[in-house]
Amino acid sequence: MSTADDVRTLVRLLWRAEAGVEAPRRGPRQRVSVDDVVRTAIRRADAGGLGAVSMRALAADLGIGPMSLYTYVPTRDVLVALMVDEVAAHAPMPPSSSTVVESLAGVARALRAECLAHPWLLEASPWRQVLGPHRLARYERQLELLEPLDISDVQRDNIIALIGAFVTGNAREAIGARVAADETGMSDAHWWEIAGPELAVVIPDGAFPLSDRVGSAVGEIHQAPGAPDDAFEFGLSRVLDGVRPLLSRRPM
Repeated sequence: MSTADDVRTLVRLLWRAEAGVEAPRRGPRQRVSVDDVVRTAIRRADAGGLGAVSMRALAADLGIGPMSLYTYVPTRDVLVALMVDEVAAHAPMPPSSSTVVESLAGVARALRAECLAHPWLLEASPWRQVLGPHRLARYERQLELLEPLDISDVQRDNIIALIGAFVTGNAREAIGARVAADETGMSDAHWWEIAGPELAVVIPDGAFPLSDRVGSAVGEIHQAPGAPDDAFEFGLSRVLDGVRPLLSRRPM
């Protein structure tokens, strides 16, 4: 955030419903609400990414002047943080399963589905986003899954952060594959039908034996350089295997 006032305004806007009022705004009576602004911005981002969410374009969608928009949200950074929290409101965490491992797997799949539905989330920096009510409710739910374990609070947070980092990395790959197909108008199989023979000509024979062997095996199965969905399930199992010793700790 650029100023202390913007930080304070962000917190008040995030919690406007719980406080029962919206952050005070200057000027005449407003024709739209902060909710209208945020939801319109989300629709625009879903269609064209965060780059499509300019204050001028958003104002035009809402039928208000660009300067009027700043009476609702002071900066674009504040707007993006509000958008992220609003998305979380409509993507609740799944119910707990019979084991902590299965519950965390359900959390990971839900987070990935959210990223695939709203790819622009991967463009929004998560580092200094103030926790709004919906993201905080999500974090609370995730912590509840780990509450029965005999581990430190820092370890609880680290487990959640680890799963989140893995999810976003794989979602980025999945979205990249989808975008490549959309932009080229070609499936991966068709693309490799063209690129494969060209590579065979320019790459010296036997120069990359391991890459050739492994790539051929992957290509034969997936007809593509990889399979993000399969990689997600494989990687998720390995991540959970890595933290399984912590997940088995129960209070004495």
